[in-house]
Amino acid sequence: MKVKDAIAYVDEVKPNAFSSAVKVRWLAELEGRLAADVFLLATLEIADFAYTAERDMETELLVAPPHDDIYTLWLCAKIDEANGEYNKYQNTMQTYNEHYANFLRWFGTTYDPAEGYISEEARAHGDV
Repeated sequence: MKVKDAIAYVDEVKPNAFSSAVKVRWLAELEGRLAADVFLLATLEIADFAYTAERDMETELLVAPPHDDIYTLWLCAKIDEANGEYNKYQNTMQTYNEHYANFLRWFGTTYDPAEGYISEEARAHGDV
């Protein structure tokens, strides 16, 4: 999923008044966390995820299908939070957290980011 695709989807399902620049910044926050906490990238590499709307709408996001829904859920939650709709925010964050946890479980059994290779179990099951 590209940055522009995540934004277009969210704008379609959750109409909002926030600019693309704001939504790109929110996506960059999530990408930076993923880069640091999951993919274990170096600090200098994480700086590459400071996306801007002018430059990065065509950028491919780190997490691929079927787990890329974390981006749209994240954007929906950020919209709810910024609008002060805290009950909606809590519900959306709960769904986001469930999907994020599913991604982490899958990623943890498929890859060993500290070693930079695919686990033998994942290779044996044809997950890669």
